[in-house]
Amino acid sequence: MSSDRVALNKEIAFQKWEGYAKPIDRGRHVNFGEKFVLAPDYVMMSPHFNDGAPQTAAEMFSDEVAAAMAEYAPDGDMLTAEWRMWWKHMPDYRLVSPFDCVAGEWGFLSCDTYAGTLADGTVLTLREWDYIWVDKEGQVTRWDWFVDPEPWDRMIGLIGLNPKGLTSQEYTVNFLREGAVAG
Repeated sequence: MSSDRVALNKEIAFQKWEGYAKPIDRGRHVNFGEKFVLAPDYVMMSPHFNDGAPQTAAEMFSDEVAAAMAEYAPDGDMLTAEWRMWWKHMPDYRLVSPFDCVAGEWGFLSCDTYAGTLADGTVLTLREWDYIWVDKEGQVTRWDWFVDPEPWDRMIGLIGLNPKGLTSQEYTVNFLREGAVAG
């Protein structure tokens, strides 16, 4: 096992964790750092989107997503747009668990807990498991993520979507619209 690759994958995992754990400290900006680079043909999969079918970057980028990006995120910052959507409902929403990952030559696995407080004082928490594969060039080639269904369904309901049959494109267009750059 190459210790350099494992160390790089752990650094990539940390930058992802830090991007989600400290966005409020960074002026409400989400950034994964310089090391977290998605390969042009990366694949993403979650059982909560597209009936669990993996999608390539090209498949996720529909005409509707492109139009929403041009209108609502002309700065290209989709990560922060998604979080601005959540902050409308939970101003303190962020990753709250300490950094922990299992890194290998293939990539890394992490389990993180996110939390935010609703206006009525209810704290919503969501656990997420990420399996992220990284190639020899240090680019993310696949990202599979899983969350606890019950809190996920509640959160999806907060933003006006139905979790049943939801596509990644519908979710993306929604968060771009709801988390639009203030104009």
